[in-house]
Amino acid sequence: MRLFRLAQAAWQAESLYLRRTSRGYAVQAGYGAGAAVFGLLLLLMLHIAAFAALVPGFGPVWAALIVALGDLVLAGILGLLARNPPRDPVAEEALRIRQAATSQLSDGAMRAAMLAPLLKSQTAKKGLFGAAITAAVVGLMSRR
Repeated sequence: MRLFRLAQAAWQAESLYLRRTSRGYAVQAGYGAGAAVFGLLLLLMLHIAAFAALVPGFGPVWAALIVALGDLVLAGILGLLARNPPRDPVAEEALRIRQAATSQLSDGAMRAAMLAPLLKSQTAKKGLFGAAITAAVVGLMSRR
């Protein structure tokens, strides 16, 4: 019964971890999409207004270069905001619970595998011998 509870805890922790991390990625993607839309629409209007305001004082070439420098600064700020993923402590705890549960689950399964030949055997000698061989095989497999 303990193995089933551990498997259920591992499954629930994995599910929670995936939900929370996917939520974080969705928020991050939303920031990136918002930055892209904001960048396109705002920069279009700013280009027109800035270019029109700068042409009389600087000429068309310098006005275009000044507007492009402003674009570079805005793109850098928005890129930095979209680059950093959010830290979710609930998702991190769910990952730790899943790892602990799967570790205990594999330990319990190994113990059950070692005891299974002993319970199936007709005689104690055969059962102990089978348990020893199973323990050796499981031990070798777990080292890989």
